[in-house]
Amino acid sequence: MRIDIWSDVVCPWCWIGKHRFQRGVELLGAEAPPLEVHWHPFQLEPEADATPVPLREAYAAKFGGPARTEQILSQTQATARAEGLPMDFGRGQVRVTTLPAHRLMWLAAREGDAQAVGEALFRAHFAEGRDLAATATLVAAGAAGGLGAERIRGLLESDEGLAEVQAQLAQARSMGIRAVPTFVIDGRYAVQGGQAPEAFAQALRQAMADAAPAAAPGQACGTDGCEA
Repeated sequence: MRIDIWSDVVCPWCWIGKHRFQRGVELLGAEAPPLEVHWHPFQLEPEADATPVPLREAYAAKFGGPARTEQILSQTQATARAEGLPMDFGRGQVRVTTLPAHRLMWLAAREGDAQAVGEALFRAHFAEGRDLAATATLVAAGAAGGLGAERIRGLLESDEGLAEVQAQLAQARSMGIRAVPTFVIDGRYAVQGGQAPEAFAQALRQAMADAAPAAAPGQACGTDGCEA
């Protein structure tokens, strides 16, 4: 069964949702079908460049000030930690473009382990506060998926994969995907946000039973997802 996941590596609910989806699969036990997972890029901050901006500063501008920012970060961090994820917004996170990270994921899908690279990128940002546009961060994340340092540097020093990633970003827009994470199961069932594991398990059961197609992804994105 094919699983298509639209995600951004600076979206906290994408990390939470990734793990909740995995738990949903585990809930199926022996019922779980073999999965073919494909990761697709989405940019919450498409205007960001490689210049680091303190995350709290960026969030305050986007969400209406420091008080609201602290509320969002506190609630999200608590949810992540309840899932066993070491999210720590006290590590000096910065806002930067995620385009290089998505190009690394594109490479990993072809020459390495995209699942491992994605997990390493989430951890680098949310648990370690590392700059996701920095070559050293990307080399370390790529190594988690079996990619060599020189191969990654060669990618980043060229335009390799850029057109392909931009095409996937355009595909997300054409599909009406405006919030992440968005999971499309078997090309027919859309689950948006970091839903409970039981919701993912139910969607997988429906897909296996060939139930009615789900509605197209919508714009709604609240406490369980991220919207551009």
